[in-house]
Amino acid sequence: MTRQDAADLLGIPVNASPEMIKQAYRKQCGRLHPDAGGESSQFQLLTRARDILLTPPHHNPTPRVVNAGAPSLFPLWSYPLRILKASIRQPSLRPRAMRTWLMVIIGIPLAYLLLKELFVLAIVPVLFILIVVAFLKRSS
Repeated sequence: MTRQDAADLLGIPVNASPEMIKQAYRKQCGRLHPDAGGESSQFQLLTRARDILLTPPHHNPTPRVVNAGAPSLFPLWSYPLRILKASIRQPSLRPRAMRTWLMVIIGIPLAYLLLKELFVLAIVPVLFILIVVAFLKRSS
């Protein structure tokens, strides 16, 4: 249920004051309360609407759970994202943000390819030497 739905259910505007919300809730309670002949499901919806409107719009009722497991790649990406957001507010940071994103887009794949090639260049001669040594031992 959205804040707009809750306000429509209580018959008040979305930006109503807490006193106005409570007054509209009490007014509807007299009509929808199960003891007064109303249905309990409608009363529960009314109570939920009141709770939604009384909580601040940016309040998150569930606490954030921090994953204590293995480290992720988020720290690697957090700096480029933060500098990009800051460059929107502060234009003097735009060249720095561009350099950072160029490094992320070009530098990381380039480093991967370079390390892969270095690995191949180091492993191939070692494997060749091992094959030659094994062949020489076998032939002698």
